[in-house]
Amino acid sequence: MSETVTILYCGKSVSAPKEVADFLERDRKREQAQDRRDARHLSRSEFETVLSGQGSVRRSVEDEVLQNLQLEILRNAMEELDQNGQALLALRYNDELTMEEIGKVYGISKMAVSKRLRTLHEKLRGSVR
Repeated sequence: MSETVTILYCGKSVSAPKEVADFLERDRKREQAQDRRDARHLSRSEFETVLSGQGSVRRSVEDEVLQNLQLEILRNAMEELDQNGQALLALRYNDELTMEEIGKVYGISKMAVSKRLRTLHEKLRGSVR
């Protein structure tokens, strides 16, 4: 017959065969070792996340600065357009008129409005690059 020992199981003292007690002890140690490995892995992952997060924060700030610079260049380029070009862009984007509606305002075809807008876009795009 196997030896019986008293162990602490789920916060209670319990009598169990020595083989069971040994098995539970090995299992407890295995779980502790796994917890330590998990903790190391998590701390390494958190460290990598912080490091990569710093790059993304820096990148987003750089992206925002670049975008603000491009917007400033675009504003300046728009100010250099003649009044007809500025008015055409204002009708299209500020007043949100369709090309047909703009054509009626200017007395030109929808295709002519489209060509003028394309020319203005190309001019502005060239100044932002």
